[in-house]
Amino acid sequence: MKKLLAIIFLGLLFSGSAYAKIDWKKRNLCENSKYKKLCSTILNKKLVGLNTIVNFKFNKGKIIALINLKKGENMSLLTDPDPSYVAKYSGEYLVYKNADGVFITEFAPASPMEHFICDSSNNCVHASSLY
Repeated sequence: MKKLLAIIFLGLLFSGSAYAKIDWKKRNLCENSKYKKLCSTILNKKLVGLNTIVNFKFNKGKIIALINLKKGENMSLLTDPDPSYVAKYSGEYLVYKNADGVFITEFAPASPMEHFICDSSNNCVHASSLY
């Protein structure tokens, strides 16, 4: 009985931290002909976030891929992923890169955050208009 309890305890202890890291390169939708037009519009463009509460814009990084996630799937690319950072909906997500690394974010996030996709001339398009 003690061995059984020990096995169950160890299983619960180690199962909580076992989250698979997403291989965004294998999930890149830009290789799919259905997404070629959208990808040609967004890839290598600057992703800009807008916090609408304080009206503050900030550069998030360069868009490098478009991937598909399922609702509830962990979307952290950290080596030790945060289990609470999960996809809020099933569908397309942006992968972007900056000096801190590679990250996944919602294509059209919920309020108070908004995303804009900007070219090198700082001509920006609201991401939700492309979604």
